[in-house]
Amino acid sequence: MTLALGGAVAGCSSDDPGTGPGVNPAVLGTWTATSFVAGGNDLITMGMTLNFTFNSDGTYAFAIVNDQGGLCDMGVADCADFGDYTASATQIVLDPGTVDVVTFNYSISGTVMTVNTVIDGTSATVTFDKL
Repeated sequence: MTLALGGAVAGCSSDDPGTGPGVNPAVLGTWTATSFVAGGNDLITMGMTLNFTFNSDGTYAFAIVNDQGGLCDMGVADCADFGDYTASATQIVLDPGTVDVVTFNYSISGTVMTVNTVIDGTSATVTFDKL
């Protein structure tokens, strides 16, 4: 599966003993997309759901239901994936263990994460709320 959502690696500090190397504590938890604007369309308002979970051990999982943006392989409507990740203060690198390593830029304000990326040549902005 290819999820083309933009990798510096941040180290652990003594303030966050529960996280592995390269894990920014700010990204930990489950995030659900509230807006996914690409090509002038908000895919979430069109019925798509996208959830990410970032774990303290450096693993992630995501799930897409009713894919409206062609993110799932071969036109599949629902898909999920998992793998390892690293997160600096501004970038997350997803490594599903294939050649499809994905890097994206993000910012977090309170419980809202905003991701800016390019998908197949189209700029996209995804807003997530932390559950």
